[in-house]
Amino acid sequence: MSLLKQDNQGGIRFAHNTTHIALTLPEPWPVLSSAVLNGGFTSTHSLLNLRVDQHAAPPWPPAEQSLQQQAEQLILPAPCCGMMTAASMQSLGYSSLSLQQLRAECWVTAGLSNLRRSGDPADAFNGAGTINIWLLLHFALTPAAMAEALIQLTEAKVTAIRDAGLLSPLSSLPASGTGTDSHAVICPPHSGAEGPLAFCGKHTTAGELIGRVVLDACEQSIGHCLRAANG
Repeated sequence: MSLLKQDNQGGIRFAHNTTHIALTLPEPWPVLSSAVLNGGFTSTHSLLNLRVDQHAAPPWPPAEQSLQQQAEQLILPAPCCGMMTAASMQSLGYSSLSLQQLRAECWVTAGLSNLRRSGDPADAFNGAGTINIWLLLHFALTPAAMAEALIQLTEAKVTAIRDAGLLSPLSSLPASGTGTDSHAVICPPHSGAEGPLAFCGKHTTAGELIGRVVLDACEQSIGHCLRAANG
């Protein structure tokens, strides 16, 4: 298992290899996510995006159990926020941006074989299409603003998919994601005299920052997928 990349900046460590990407924070930070492991509104000391073999023979262990075991094997500090994908880790897109003393980073892995449009008929699909997104903000947000940040993240993802001209195979209309996407917004705990930001909509600098950094990372990841598919 060859390590492709490992960074350590400001107490935040990032590792990337062929089976996973992992992020370790200096202390537990607030997170709002749809993750399988420790999802919802909680705190996390680390994040794991684990690649699984879509062709593995059953029986399959519960996803939460597999993620917890892998987090422990990788010695990721608990609690760990964990997601799964069958997409290649080579699809990783990364973006970092600062605006007016606000900074954000975004990591995206993507598979596009499971594209769907919101409102498509529900169906069973076991392909490798998942868009997993981590948005790491280097400034504190209120819980309501974290929910707003998750909305901004999702809108940026949809924009990237639409800009790429990707269609749902069910409706032949513009897709809005895949059937199994998972996203997380992480920010530091509030400290200091200034309170956490209460708003991050499109009329705010924070909202612009989120939109731009997520859009850039999504465009990179989708581009990797399309180039791989076209040989």
